[in-house]
Amino acid sequence: MSGVNIQRRRQRQKKGKTAGLNLVSLMDIFTILVFFLMVNSSEVEVLQSSSKIKLPDSTSEKRPENRLVISVSEDDLIVQGRPVAKIEALVGDAAPMIQGLKTELEYQANRRGEVPEGGFEITVMGDKEVPYWLLKKILLTCQNTDFAQVSLAVNKVTAELATTGANADEGASS
Repeated sequence: MSGVNIQRRRQRQKKGKTAGLNLVSLMDIFTILVFFLMVNSSEVEVLQSSSKIKLPDSTSEKRPENRLVISVSEDDLIVQGRPVAKIEALVGDAAPMIQGLKTELEYQANRRGEVPEGGFEITVMGDKEVPYWLLKKILLTCQNTDFAQVSLAVNKVTAELATTGANADEGASS
């Protein structure tokens, strides 16, 4: 009888037992995932952009630094997410500088403190179809408000793609 009692006891223990969840391997996976995301997030620099802005392409090897950003779309001129001027209002304006942009840049310069020797750094992120007269006004306004170190944001392409794209364009125009 002792053998029968042992079997019954084992059957009762199996019925009352609930399935356990092993969290150790799950925690290992999440730890690896978090580590992977932290390492890879430092390599990518993302500028705030709008779907209205199509950046030109470039083969530059030097990465831009994080600085104040002016975004130029078809409709608006935006500094760090704050609209400062409407493009349609600037079309007939004969003034060499953009007043709204000048006011915002002066405010940003005052917040930054003492002006460095070469001036403050700024990035202009404009659509590749931005007219030259508008870009010229933006650059003049930046220079007159102590933002003399200007970078233009572009899409980075490899040298192979740039060469292939140039050849494709030449073939299309012939």
